Amino acid sequence: MQRRVWFAVVCVLAVLILGYAGWTSFAQADAEQCYACKRPIHAHSKTVAFFDGRSRLFCCPACALSQYRQTGKPIRVTQLTAFLTGNALSPDRAYVVRGSDVNMCERTKELVDGDKRAVDVRYDRCAPSLIAFAVRGDALQFVREHGGEVMPFSQAAAALAK
Repeated sequence: MQRRVWFAVVCVLAVLILGYAGWTSFAQADAEQCYACKRPIHAHSKTVAFFDGRSRLFCCPACALSQYRQTGKPIRVTQLTAFLTGNALSPDRAYVVRGSDVNMCERTKELVDGDKRAVDVRYDRCAPSLIAFAVRGDALQFVREHGGEVMPFSQAAAALAK
């Protein structure tokens, strides 16, 4: 009888330990993904926004602003990441380059359909790209090399919120 109790206790402890280990690995993996599109969080385009009553991580500013169009719920971007330095950046002081040839979220693998033919992507919530800069001159230099349009973040946010 005592062996059965001991065995049951050991089994319960093993299940609890494995459950805790699984939960922590899942929780950590989830923190590495964009709240909306589940793509990886990029060190130089990470965006923090207040959405649905909580602070959420997004892979890029375009994805965060797309959340409003997708759900109709208000969103407030609270922190951007400067592309060149990786430093946190206040949205009210940021400049963004919209529509350059650089998109951190762009898929590198071609999508295929059931017949193994390439699928034409018609919509991507992370496009056109929005890349944040702390200094307008840095954004202008980036545009000379990669194209796009420089604007204050507030202007880009207003345009995408329509």
